[in-house]
Amino acid sequence: MKIIYLHQYFKLPTENGSHRSWYIAQFLQKKGWEVEIITASKKARLLFSDNLKIHYVSVSYAQEMHFLRRTIAFLNFLIKAIHKILKIPNISLIYATSTPLTIGLIALILKKIKKVPYVFEVRDLWPLVPIEMGYVKSKIFQRFLFWLEKKIYQNAEKIVVLSPPMEEYVRRIVPEKPILCVPNMSDCEIFFPQNKKKENEPFRIAYFGSMGKANALERLLQVAEKHPEIEFWIIGEGSEKKKLQQIASQKVYFFAGKPKHELNEMLAYADAFYVSFAEYPSLETCSPNKFFDGIAAGKLCITNTKGWVKDLIEKYECGFYADSPDEFKEKIQPFLQDKSLLQTYQNNARHLAEKVFNKEILCSKIVDFISA
Repeated sequence: MKIIYLHQYFKLPTENGSHRSWYIAQFLQKKGWEVEIITASKKARLLFSDNLKIHYVSVSYAQEMHFLRRTIAFLNFLIKAIHKILKIPNISLIYATSTPLTIGLIALILKKIKKVPYVFEVRDLWPLVPIEMGYVKSKIFQRFLFWLEKKIYQNAEKIVVLSPPMEEYVRRIVPEKPILCVPNMSDCEIFFPQNKKKENEPFRIAYFGSMGKANALERLLQVAEKHPEIEFWIIGEGSEKKKLQQIASQKVYFFAGKPKHELNEMLAYADAFYVSFAEYPSLETCSPNKFFDGIAAGKLCITNTKGWVKDLIEKYECGFYADSPDEFKEKIQPFLQDKSLLQTYQNNARHLAEKVFNKEILCSKIVDFISA
């Protein structure tokens, strides 16, 4: 059986970014599916990689684009992806993973034209996130987007979501649909515990990932300003990077984004990692890749965001939540003073990655759900 895997931001293992789709596609293939991936790149091309057939359609996109240019890029991908998929014969199923919401619209249109069913994966709550963040101001357009979201859910055969609060949200809209919650995954082979720090080096906290408005990294810089005894590494790219570099204090160091194997080597010099989001309720539902990579590397997790990740790290004693610089100061002290406590929390982080979020376990759940 042939499955079309539709993901605008698909990444190979050698590229920076989320590799969730790569993992799932590999497991689908092991279960006997013929997998063809539709994604975007600056240049159209066809690539064969580990028996996966990857169609790249030509769409330019960068996080630095303003909202209108992003929207044009989304619509451009919609048109070109539909055109590409219409030429592919004998499709049994489409697996469409958001964002943006237009991914679901592609699957919906193809269902009507080609009579091909689809599974929809909800990675972020669109349109709720851009609406809460003020990107969509028109009430009429907001109502249209919520209507479209509901139509996409209603027409899906099944739905996969990436966090428990996402599942609650989607179930309120389509309570009759089969819904599976599978968060992002820890790659416990690429990421593993290492400590290459020398005895006299400072306590070091790493942030890695996107530097967009949703990440609100100015909150991390406020913490760094009050803690000259701690070194902060910010690794990645994004629309806010230049501004952050201009206002950062001396003990904050910026690095370009790294492939995962290089990132694991950098984390060998860190004690903790930081998960940061702006204060919007919809962002509390996110399933941030950096969290799963960080715990696989066996590092203390620090987050400034309420929600299910906060509850998780408190339950498994592998990190802490701090909303303000003052709260951070209070909660970081035990780990600065007691290396055995830090080691315990780091061990707990790795255990959580291995036992709960291991990609082998989670990919199997998704593939079984799709195939049933």
